[in-house]
Amino acid sequence: MLVNGENPADAERFGRFVGGATRILALRAASLDDLPEVLDILVDALALDFVYLRFKDPISREPVEMERSPRGQHRAVGLQEISRALRDWLGADLQRWHSNARIAVNGIGISIFPQRLTMQDDTAVFVAASRRMNFPEETESLLLHVAANQALIGLQRSWLSSDRKRAADIVDQKAANFELSKEIAELRRMVQSQRLRELDIQLVVDAIATPTAIMTPAGEVEAVNQAVLEYFGLPVEELKHWKTTDVVHPADLDHTIEVWRRGVGAGQSYEVESRHRRSDGIYRWFHVKGFPLRDSQGRIVRWCVLQIDIEDRKRAEEALRASERNLRLIISTIPGQVWSARPDGWADFFNQHFLNYAGLSSEQSEGWGWTDAVHPEDRSGLNEAWRSIRAARQAGEKEARLRRFDGTYRWFLLRANPLRDEAGAVIKWFGVNTDIEDRKRAEEELRDTQGKLAHMARVITMGELTASIAHEVNQPLSGILTNANTCLRMLAADPPNIAGARETVRRTIRDGNRASEIIVRLRSLFSGRAPVFRPINLNAATNEVVALVLARLRRDAIRLRTELAEALPLIMGDRVQLQQVILNLLQNAADAMSAIDDRPRELVIETERGEGNWVRLSVRDSGAGFDPDAMERLFDAFHTTKGDGMGIGLSVSRSIIANHHGRLWAELNKDGPGATFRFSIPRLTEGAAGIDGSDGNEAPGGDILRNE
Repeated sequence: MLVNGENPADAERFGRFVGGATRILALRAASLDDLPEVLDILVDALALDFVYLRFKDPISREPVEMERSPRGQHRAVGLQEISRALRDWLGADLQRWHSNARIAVNGIGISIFPQRLTMQDDTAVFVAASRRMNFPEETESLLLHVAANQALIGLQRSWLSSDRKRAADIVDQKAANFELSKEIAELRRMVQSQRLRELDIQLVVDAIATPTAIMTPAGEVEAVNQAVLEYFGLPVEELKHWKTTDVVHPADLDHTIEVWRRGVGAGQSYEVESRHRRSDGIYRWFHVKGFPLRDSQGRIVRWCVLQIDIEDRKRAEEALRASERNLRLIISTIPGQVWSARPDGWADFFNQHFLNYAGLSSEQSEGWGWTDAVHPEDRSGLNEAWRSIRAARQAGEKEARLRRFDGTYRWFLLRANPLRDEAGAVIKWFGVNTDIEDRKRAEEELRDTQGKLAHMARVITMGELTASIAHEVNQPLSGILTNANTCLRMLAADPPNIAGARETVRRTIRDGNRASEIIVRLRSLFSGRAPVFRPINLNAATNEVVALVLARLRRDAIRLRTELAEALPLIMGDRVQLQQVILNLLQNAADAMSAIDDRPRELVIETERGEGNWVRLSVRDSGAGFDPDAMERLFDAFHTTKGDGMGIGLSVSRSIIANHHGRLWAELNKDGPGATFRFSIPRLTEGAAGIDGSDGNEAPGGDILRNE
């Protein structure tokens, strides 16, 4: 909104409008010969794309079409195109034409304003057209009605020129039959009687529906239209003294006078909003626009002042402001950091909770200033996540640390949600930052507790596997003793068997290294160290665990079959923790078959590529299975079906797999007795990390016991 500001475009348009009205009304006697001039005046005054007139010739009674476009410009459409487009869009029956419409002429969108001109036995049509979507505005409609009336007068005069007495009778009859308004009849009488090309101020002012006043070059009220008189309920003589009365609200009077004085003094358009007292004593808001009217030498000859009632708009604005205040109050009371951003990501609002937390002002936070509160280590990741969310035009979230006003960083979950228009385009982003510091600490404590439980589970398992561990260690130790005795005999021979002794020493070293590797592997498996994630070959890790349980499986007469997939993709994880899960599943499977005597005890361990980017391991037994209703309880902490079990193995195993972004589940066998436990872990993406040199890609299969 401009206050005491000059709007040259509006002033020029209004000047053209008044000049056009003056020129049309100043025609000495409207006739058929005057119609081209009327159309040219309209095109110039309202900046129209074209004006079209169709009627029957008074003498030949043949159809006549007339068209005017801006002079000096290349015409986009011609008379034939206009005529054809009007008929195609609106039809040949003029009575069915709309009061206004939007049509296409040669592919160009045009807003038209058609008027039917009714005469004795014919209907002419008058059409004004503009590419502007809001055409015609209120003042333009007024001038178009005046021009259409002039065209009607000209046509009527031409039709009735042969017999003036008869013409007068027909005009009177038309005025009665078609109910021409008293205002138009009076306007026609005044136009026909006018002989001088001078501006009749009162005539132009009364023709404007908007409350309008005309002032002298010095800025004093000279004339007002009927709308002004009806609103104020005062004669024009009293309205001339508006500066010293209460027609303008006392609170707005001084400012209004100042704006008026500056505009008149500078000879420039002015605008001001003020409250005006209605005839019943009620004040309403008006937007007052003052424009200077100049002659051909540029001298101001009059001032035209439009008074536009904006009371409803003011009330709507106040209601909107109140609604915004209430909304901001509600948002500020939400126990969270609320913000909004433009479609391009530029932040334009933060509630008081965020500002108080970060110790920033609204101006400092605006745009990308809020990123100053983000931890330097999290800033690039958060910016990339925010960019991806905007690119996807979908809701998203990201965790990051935000600096508190005292310099302390706390973890927050930042969520963003899009607001869309009817076409689905994002017009706004809204977000909430939720403090998750306590949750983060709880998760850290949970991970620590899970680590301790996992270590305890491994220690318990070590006790259960004492026989297997002893067997694994005894094998290389027995080899060392045998080789050492053999070496001594070879050296005591005469002559000493140096070559044989050298070979037995080599075998002794081999068995010693094997024993050392077993000890290192056991120490790693049952240590309490922190998890270390690195690329792992799941087949190799599985084979190492199988070696630990072979002695027990032989003792319990369990037949083990491995089906390890070839070229299995690597996974990213902690080798010790995953081996603990595999060991726990094998132990549980062996326990489930310990009481089976009526069928073979079979244990199958399988690896394979899962659907998508997953690697899967399965352990299937032929035991008694489990109660389907208790399936989920199998993984609850301290839930066990064993008489001497603690119930932490499967719970810890599920936590370990979840920390590897995988899933552990159980199901009953469909093709026989027993159950199958499976876990899936995402495969390592190509180039994501280096390959652990300790892992081979062996995939042995077949019957382990038989191969031994």
